Amino acid sequence: MLIYFIPLAIIILSLLVILAIVIKKLPNLAAIRIETIPSEKEGQVKNRIITERLARKFLKFRQLMVELTKPLINQMAKSANEIYQKILELEKKNLTPQPLKEIDVRQQVKEKLEQVKKFLDEKDLAAAETVCIEILQLDLKNLDAYQYLVGIYLEKKEYKKSRETLRYLIKLLVKIVNGREGDVEKHRLANCYADLGWVYQLENKNNYALTNIQKAVELEPNNPRFLDLLLKICIILKNKNLAQEIFLALSNADPENQKLAEIRSEIENLPDK
Repeated sequence: MLIYFIPLAIIILSLLVILAIVIKKLPNLAAIRIETIPSEKEGQVKNRIITERLARKFLKFRQLMVELTKPLINQMAKSANEIYQKILELEKKNLTPQPLKEIDVRQQVKEKLEQVKKFLDEKDLAAAETVCIEILQLDLKNLDAYQYLVGIYLEKKEYKKSRETLRYLIKLLVKIVNGREGDVEKHRLANCYADLGWVYQLENKNNYALTNIQKAVELEPNNPRFLDLLLKICIILKNKNLAQEIFLALSNADPENQKLAEIRSEIENLPDK
């Protein structure tokens, strides 16, 4: 490519020098009137006439050169642009990470979930949280990663993060369940509602706690854990009527519960509305 540029540059530079000289002299040439020139200046006039003719020829020569070199310049510009585009494509190809195959993603997620368990066993919450984030970068809808994050944030007493993670996890699960009966994910959804209610209770937002735990009970009416959580919220809110109703359901679902008598006493001491 360089071999084209050197002669072209020399030609263009020479033309520019000649053009500058001619343009500088043209006003004087235009003002010459041959019939009024004394004989002693004929030599100078002849030179000027020759220069004027040379200027006209140069203008024609310049136009010719433009017409001759224009295709070459266009071709060189086109070639340079094509090379530049190829360089950009190569750089983009080298810098852009290739998407992982689905089977590779699943394998990486599986390995990272094992890492999370290991870090949690070692009580290294920061490392476990980091790996959970890495999992979500691979699989944004990974339910296990969100579930682990909920526990990590609860352990760190970061209730807001735990609450928001649970709310997003519930959205994902609602789409998955979508009215199906007997689904494993339905049980997980119920647990998430109960956990969210528990987080609200830790934040002293007991009305929100009541609402979410009720949703858990709606999904699994005979779950002793959910009924027990709901009963405690009813007692905190001094809702005696609902507490009595839930106590009856808990008694039927978990008749061996040794705290039933104590709970009954708490309910009886609630004020009547």
